[in-house]
Parts: sequence; structure tokens; C-alpha cells
Amino acid sequence: MDARATSAIHPASADPLALGALASRALSGDIAAEREICARLLPAIRAFARRRLRPSSVEDFAHDALTLFIEALREGRIEDGSRLAAFALGICRNLARERARTDDRRRDLSERYAPTEADFAAWDAPLLVRREHLEDCYSQLTERARRVVRATFCDDAVDSEIARALAITEANVRIIRHRTLSALRTCLDRPISWTKLAEVGS
Repeated sequence: MDARATSAIHPASADPLALGALASRALSGDIAAEREICARLLPAIRAFARRRLRPSSVEDFAHDALTLFIEALREGRIEDGSRLAAFALGICRNLARERARTDDRRRDLSERYAPTEADFAAWDAPLLVRREHLEDCYSQLTERARRVVRATFCDDAVDSEIARALAITEANVRIIRHRTLSALRTCLDRPISWTKLAEVGS
């Protein structure tokens, strides 16, 4: 790439001469110089991404491009320090092509094999019924049993905290939890006492 093409793509902050002054330090392992080079390249990389990607993808693209650039820099694959901007541009182009190929493959696979909305609805139906059943069984528990279950599995509370909140012993917490879980299993093994099967299946 000639200098005119590079300057047309990169802003002044990524000027090849300015980067070249930092290159020898970065190539010798100066992390501060490496970070300065990345800071100068970042606006240009973002501008490249904005012209080709959705706004939500710009920062991810910039992160990936700079990661690849730093890898190349540290591995000594950038021989000419005055062409750091051009090297970064090449990384951006390769990364954009790779993402385009990945998107094409994903679309092709989706068109050929992806489940339909009807499939998801059919697969979700048993889970919805199971949730309804669990909620029904849960509603039949005593308030104290519900508080123990909720504190244990939703709030990640330890037994000592639950015991203090309910003014009972830790041993009682464990007994209540054991009996409650056993009752829930028994309830789930029985037919649901009220059901919305017709609504779920419709």
C-alpha cells in the first residue's frame, strides 16, 4: 500500500511517521510504547469497523484487531516499524473477511438446519407444564418451608443466616429443608392438581 492510501484510511493519530518513532521501543519490549501505538491506532480501527459492522459489534472488532496486532508485535512479525498502520489495516481487512465468511456459514447452516419457531414452541411446552406443576406444589408448602427453600436456593443464604431470620436452630433448618424437598418430589410425581395443559398446547 502506498502512503496516499494509508493516509486516506488512517487519521493523523495513526500517521506512519509518528508510529515509527515509537516502533523501535515497542519492538524492544517497551509496554508503554506499545500502549501508545494501540491508542493511536484505535480511532482508525473503530472507523474501519463502523463502516462495515453494526454499532454493537465495533468495540468487539477493535478489541480483536488490537489483540492480533499486539501478538504480531511481540512475536516480531512486524519487521518495518514505519508500516505499523499498514500492518494494522491488513489485520482489520483479514478479520473483516473472516467474520464475513463466518456469518455466511452461520446463515447457510441456519437456513438448512435451524429449528423453527414451531419447534421451539413444541419443545418448550413440556417445560411450561413442569413449571406450572412446580409452582402448584410450591404453593402448597407452609410459609416457613417456602422461606427456607427460597433462602437456600434463591438467596444462597447459609443455614446460620436462615436460622436467625426464622428464630429457629440450624438443625431445624436442615430438617425443614429435607422434608420440604421430599414433599416437593412426592407432589411432582403426582398428577398436577390444577392444569393449563389446554392453554399450553393451543
